[in-house]
Amino acid sequence: MSAWNDFLAQVREAESELGNPIEPWYRGHSDETWHLVPSLPREPNWEIKEKELFFEFNKTASRLFDKRSNDWETLFDMQHYWIPTRLLDWTTVMGVAIAFILHSDYADAQDSALFVLDPIALNRLSGRVDVISVPEDKSFEYKTIYWEKRPVQIERPLAIRPSQISDRLRAQKGTFTVFGTENSSFETAASACFRKIILPSAAKQEAREFLKWANLDEYTIYPDIVGMARHIKRKILS
Repeated sequence: MSAWNDFLAQVREAESELGNPIEPWYRGHSDETWHLVPSLPREPNWEIKEKELFFEFNKTASRLFDKRSNDWETLFDMQHYWIPTRLLDWTTVMGVAIAFILHSDYADAQDSALFVLDPIALNRLSGRVDVISVPEDKSFEYKTIYWEKRPVQIERPLAIRPSQISDRLRAQKGTFTVFGTENSSFETAASACFRKIILPSAAKQEAREFLKWANLDEYTIYPDIVGMARHIKRKILS
C-alpha cells in the first residue's frame, strides 16, 4: 500500500472512531507538531489584545469597505486578512484541508497533519445540540459571550457556521471553531471529538496529483486576485 493510500485508510478509520459524523470537518497543518490553538491565544495577555485588535481593525477597515452589520462578520474579516483572532478555520471538504497543507511554502519540509472533527459532538460538550449559525443565532453574540462572559463563561471550543459568507469562504466550504479559555483547549477538553492523522512527506506527491484531479488549486479555493497570483506563480515557477 502506498503512503497516500495508507493515509486515506487512516482518515476512514478516524471517521469511524468518531462514529461516522454526518458532516465531519477537516483542518490541515503543514507542520504536524502544531496544536489546535488559534493565532490570538498564542499571544501574551491575548484577551486584552483581542479587544484592541478588534477596535483598531473596525476603525481602520471602515475606510476601505462597507461597515459590517454585526461583530461576527467583522471577526470573519479579521481572520480573512490574517489579523489574530480566537477562530480556527475548518472545512467540510477534505481536499480543501489537504490543499491548505500543500499550498504552504513549507509543505515539503516535514510531515504534516490532517485533523478530523465531529462538530456536533464538540458542541454537545457545552450543552448545545447542533452547530451554531452566526449571526442568525441572536443568543450567541460575540462580545456578550466572549468579552462580557454572559450568561456564562464559555470554556470549551465551540463549532460555528457563518451564514453570510464571502466568496472565499464559499469556495472553501469554510466553517470555524471559537476558542474558549486557556485551560479548556482541544487537547485538554475535547480530545474525544477529533482525530489527528499524519500526512507523511512520502505521500505528498500523490496528494498533489489528487488535488490536480480535483481541480483544487490556489485560484479555485482563493477566488480573488491573491489566489490567482499564487496560482500563476506556482504553475509557472514550480
